[in-house]
Amino acid sequence: MNILVVNDDGIASPGLALLAESLKPYGKVSVVAPHTEQSAIGHGITIHEPIRLHHREDLLPGFDSWSLEAKPADCVKFALYALDLKADLIVSGINNGPNLGTDIVYSGTLAGASEGIVCGIPAIAVSADFGSLDLPRKELPALLETVMGAGILTKTDVININFPSSEYHKSLGVKISEMGHRPFRHEFVEENGVYWSRGGWAKAQNGPDTDVWAFENGYISLSAIQINRTDYAYMEIMREKLSW
Repeated sequence: MNILVVNDDGIASPGLALLAESLKPYGKVSVVAPHTEQSAIGHGITIHEPIRLHHREDLLPGFDSWSLEAKPADCVKFALYALDLKADLIVSGINNGPNLGTDIVYSGTLAGASEGIVCGIPAIAVSADFGSLDLPRKELPALLETVMGAGILTKTDVININFPSSEYHKSLGVKISEMGHRPFRHEFVEENGVYWSRGGWAKAQNGPDTDVWAFENGYISLSAIQINRTDYAYMEIMREKLSW
C-alpha cells in the first residue's frame, strides 16, 4: 500500500513524525506537509501565489518527504499531480489539538484528509488534545491495525479520529460518534492599530453519542465525515414547500 501523510501543523510537527512511523507497517509512506503551520486554514487552495517545494528528509529520515509553501489541501494535490506520488490512502495529522464538532469546518487537518476523498482516495484524519501525544503513541498502533483490517475505508467518508488528553494515561476505549457542537467565542483585541483574534471554546450541550462528549470524557472518538454536504431530507421539504 502507498500511503501519503499530510498535516496542517507543518513539516516539523512531532505529531507528523509519530503518524508516519505508526503507518510504516502498512506500506510505503511518503510525506508532503506545509512548510509552516496552516492551522484553521480550512479547505483553501493556492491559486494566485507561487508554490515552493522543499525536500525535507533531514527532518524525517527514512521517508520520502517534502514541505510545500502552501495549504494542506494543496499538499495532497501537489503530491498526486506534480510529484506523481502513488497513494492508496491519505492520512492527515496527528494534529496538535482536537478536531471535533464545528471545529471540523475550519480544520486544515480535515481538509488534508478531505482532499483525498475529493481525489478519489480513502482518508483518515488523526488529532489529539493539545500537547498530548502520549496516548496516540501508546494506542494508535492498535487502533490503526483494527481500522485498517476492518475493510471500512471508503472513497466517500473521512474517518476522523480524536484522542483525549494524556491526563487519562489510558483511554476508556473507543466510541463511534456523531459530530457534536463546539462553538468558538471570538474576541477581537486591538493592539497598536491592528486587531488580533482571541477567544476560546464555549460550553455546549453534547449528548453521549457525540465526538465532543467522547473526547471530554476520556474516550477515543471515531467519526465518519462526509464530503457530500447535501441534506437529502431537507431537499424533500423544499420540493414539498416550493412550487418549482
